[in-house]
Formats: sequence, C-alpha cells, structure tokens
Amino acid sequence: MNEERIGPALGKLPSGVYIATSILDGEEVGMLASFVEQAGFEPPIITAAISVDRRLNEAIQESGLIGINVLGEEDGRLMKPFNQQENRSPFDSLELEDNEYNIPQLTEALAFLACKVTGKIESGDHTIYAAEVMDGILNDPDRSPMVRIRRNGFQY
Repeated sequence: MNEERIGPALGKLPSGVYIATSILDGEEVGMLASFVEQAGFEPPIITAAISVDRRLNEAIQESGLIGINVLGEEDGRLMKPFNQQENRSPFDSLELEDNEYNIPQLTEALAFLACKVTGKIESGDHTIYAAEVMDGILNDPDRSPMVRIRRNGFQY
C-alpha cells in the first residue's frame, strides 16, 4: 500500500464532527468523533467507528447505547473540553439535556441522536457499530452542520 498516494485522496472523504457519548458504570463518557454515517432508513440506522483504545468503546459495549451529538459550524467551543488533557470530565463545563436513555446529550449541539447498538464489526484499529436510532432532535433548523475534510486519510 502506498500511503503517500492514498492518504491525500482518502482524506477528501468529507465527514461531520460529532461528540459521541455513552455511559460506563454510571459515568458520562464521550469523545470527538468523525467516522459517523447514516446507513439505513427502515429502521433508521447509523454506523460509528470508534478507535479500539478509547474508553467510549468499553462504555458502548457495556450499555449497548451510543449518543451522537451533531456539532454545528459554530460549535468549536463544544469540542474544546474533549481536547483537554486534564484529569476532569469534559462534561463538567457543558450543559446536558435529560433523555429517557440517560445518554449524555449536549443542550447546545445542533442535533442529537439516541441509538441502541444492533451489531458491530472488529475492523483493524476501530470497532464499527451499527446502531438503530431510537430518538432524535434537531435543536436549530437554521444552523448548518460542521463538515471536516482531512489533509491525509491516515490521520484524524
């Protein structure tokens, strides 16, 4: 495989920017995610690829649930707590909305999807989850989602 040739082309696959969330032992767990895609209509299905070394992987496998907080173009401030290196919860500085699934839902996100895992594929350095959308809300129909184009498909 020629990474120098493939990387720039692979990086041109656009993706959204999300905060993927779940619960582990009663604690909120979340991370920045970009490998999320709608994968079916009836029932509505999404796929989400989560790096195998992420704590969110353990949380999803334990709870069977994943929340997808869709970030809008101007939601960079919602990403910041998930980039911090300190030993505190990124949720400490964010307002959360209650939902019947107890999945962390960011009040200020553009949209939120509550999903239950229906299948998974272990694939290299990521686990790919298929999840049925059980509930969702679009908080502001006038905002546009954040879209990311990477320089190199071998790096986040």
